Amino acid sequence: MTSGRFWMIAATLASTTAALAAGCGDNGSPCSTCPSMEGRYALEFAEGAIPADCASLGVTLPQGPLDIQRAGAGLTATLEGVELQGTVYQTFDFSLLGTQAALDGGSTQYSVSGRYTPARTDGGTGGISGSFTGTYARGSAQGTRRCSILRAYTAAQQRQP
Repeated sequence: MTSGRFWMIAATLASTTAALAAGCGDNGSPCSTCPSMEGRYALEFAEGAIPADCASLGVTLPQGPLDIQRAGAGLTATLEGVELQGTVYQTFDFSLLGTQAALDGGSTQYSVSGRYTPARTDGGTGGISGSFTGTYARGSAQGTRRCSILRAYTAAQQRQP
């Protein structure tokens, strides 16, 4: 059946377009005075069921922390072993995208976009919120099967010891 493939392509294009749109428009310039958003974030996802096509592949939402490093406006990050690259913008919006090959010949792609909220001056921590898209391809004897998980998230910046 091809209708599942078209949905997958549309979802991937929509998430990629949303991530790229975060960098477009009047506030779309990479930051020149960038926020200190580097650090570790424990993502908390909005409630919702894993789509059946993802559940049948054994795919779940990532559990590990999102570790972000920043050099100017450039971001690098890791989430469950997937390396991500991206940009933080003047508006403190950001986007990250990365792909990792799977052992079965498929792949895992993560797209994380959102906005960084700096810590308050009273000693609080910063945080991020936005949308996560996981796009998965898994190989099998029957061919490659694909699915996507789209979910809103929030996360507080964890304090360094």
